[in-house]
Amino acid sequence: MACRSAERAVTAKENLLKHLDEHISKQKNNQSASINRMLEFRRNLKVDLLSLDLANTTKTFEFCEEVTHRYPYVSHAIFNAGYAPWIGINWPRAVLAVITDYMEAVTNGETFRTQKVGITSKEGYGMTFQSNVLGHFILARHLRPLMVKSPWPARVIWTSSLVSGHALDRIDWDDLQLLKTANSYGASKYQIQLITHYLDMESATSGTNKTPIRHLISHPGVTSTSIFLDYLNFVTAFLMNLAFYVARLFGSQDHPISWINGAIAATHLALVPSQLLNRPEEPVLYGSRATRFGKPYVGRSEIYRYSENADNAQLLVGRCDALYNELKRKRRGKSNGA
Repeated sequence: MACRSAERAVTAKENLLKHLDEHISKQKNNQSASINRMLEFRRNLKVDLLSLDLANTTKTFEFCEEVTHRYPYVSHAIFNAGYAPWIGINWPRAVLAVITDYMEAVTNGETFRTQKVGITSKEGYGMTFQSNVLGHFILARHLRPLMVKSPWPARVIWTSSLVSGHALDRIDWDDLQLLKTANSYGASKYQIQLITHYLDMESATSGTNKTPIRHLISHPGVTSTSIFLDYLNFVTAFLMNLAFYVARLFGSQDHPISWINGAIAATHLALVPSQLLNRPEEPVLYGSRATRFGKPYVGRSEIYRYSENADNAQLLVGRCDALYNELKRKRRGKSNGA
């Protein structure tokens, strides 16, 4: 498990292990036939915590090097980190959105969540682009030798968002780093979809790979996490959650709400037999969904308007590769100079 904050990493690890132990205990009480395998899995489970700051390319490369030194191969990588330059809520616009189109308002929200434009990292890259796209791209490229060594075809699961399609009309394809984009968060998530699908096809058609690395797209649906709570108080946070439950009760499948339900799509992609995955040429993403009464399941849909943006996928990967190779050269030069 990799995280920028050591404190948050410890908390996440404790929460995950607690949830697992509670699940195993429940299955034990129900005399589940698979309880012995669960107990064996728990005994052998080891969760290592590593430091990773995707907004810092030096630390991103250092993370890759640490992984390379510590582990013989990588079979699964879930790219779940996300940064959003939100600065607040346009409340008049939010009220109007809820009145005019309730389901859209509580599913998308990008029409009234305001974002700061032009934020850069300390290295001068677009902050949203570097944290959500470039950092993960470096991981995918730099850890590829370890993924090739996996005993079975490795899987890289990239995390997108329901709001990605809503940003498409605002994307300037010449603005790779999203410095001029009013919805850089949603735009970065759409970039992720295009890049992931391109890498999946690239891997499948590469003659150098006997076992192609799969690149797959998931999204958590609408979940109640801490990513936006800084802009809410106790009352508005409660009302937000209530609005989610009301939407689900009235038929929305896009509101799994809890963090564990939101993880079902990525978990599915990590564990499902390869025969049940989409073919690499299919522009598909998998989303966490839930029934009216909260039972989680995985849905599948096509990448929004992919056919008209296929050329942009190649453009994005080409530009990301150029940045990655430039960063590698600089890093190699510093190492040789030292």
